[in-house]
Amino acid sequence: MIKKHRSKPIIIYKLKSLLKRMPLSESKKEEIQDALRRYESGYRGEQSMDYFYRYLPQNNLNFLHGIRISHQDYFFQMDTLIITPNFLLIIESKNIAGHLYFESSYDPMIRTLNNQREAFDNPVEQVKRQSFHLMSLLQKLKITSLPIESLVVMTNPKAITEFSPTYKEARSKVIRSSGLMSKFEELNNKNSKAILQPNEMKRLIKYLIKQHTPEEPDVCSKFQIDKSDLLRGVFCPICETAILQRVKRSWYCFTCKSYYNKAHIEALIDYALLISNTISNKSCKQFLNLSTNDQAYYLLRTLNLPFTGNRKSRVYHLEDLVKKTTSKEDASP
Repeated sequence: MIKKHRSKPIIIYKLKSLLKRMPLSESKKEEIQDALRRYESGYRGEQSMDYFYRYLPQNNLNFLHGIRISHQDYFFQMDTLIITPNFLLIIESKNIAGHLYFESSYDPMIRTLNNQREAFDNPVEQVKRQSFHLMSLLQKLKITSLPIESLVVMTNPKAITEFSPTYKEARSKVIRSSGLMSKFEELNNKNSKAILQPNEMKRLIKYLIKQHTPEEPDVCSKFQIDKSDLLRGVFCPICETAILQRVKRSWYCFTCKSYYNKAHIEALIDYALLISNTISNKSCKQFLNLSTNDQAYYLLRTLNLPFTGNRKSRVYHLEDLVKKTTSKEDASP
């Protein structure tokens, strides 16, 4: 049973908005595009695991996807945590193509692709760190005898893994997606004793979900882009790069000769993703290239957004607007 569903990482939405709004002369576009491709590839790899999860025994199996928890002033995140009465299983999925070589626990994973070598953080050590933090949380709950297992699952069909003969831990923990069912049976046989009672399992799941803290990265700071340099205005949903004009309580595109009543919603979502979760009438007027504060007030008021302050000092909260958009995309097949 899925207790916490997988959602697309918010940084994917933020990077897409940044690419759309970044200055035309910005030299970091390729770097941002590469980052977006990596995050999207990783998310597709996690999604591909759903096919293989269906072959695991469904009784007393609970899935938590994308849990991110603060511990010891550090956030650790697990792609998937499977909770059973007998043991916990951390799964780290890697959608990486090429020849992947694991030398030792002290060395990075080396990927060779198109005759180029690249070092990656060793995912075996990554899941060991996750296990350490998770074990510390279990101790707080006085759950001390529950085993924690971990796997690194290579989801890319073009990945070829090779291990040093002395690195036996990697050989036992790194598998392909298709090997998950057999590996899970092996772990289930190894941990055959039920540790958690149903009420204890519910308590653990509730605790972990409560501790979850979604990541909210500032992508402009990450790529050293001044927010004041971001492109303003409402983009045409068809032409994409054309800036619409506010005409007769609607938005008009002089390129495709069409009117769009709600095109400003996408622009406000860009504002929330890149600049701030709150917006004033003045900031709205500036960002949407409106003529008056009254126009901004009308547009924000008609969206029925939650707000704080009186009309002069009022700020509108945009979180719900972003959630509606992202939840729709997460729910789509």
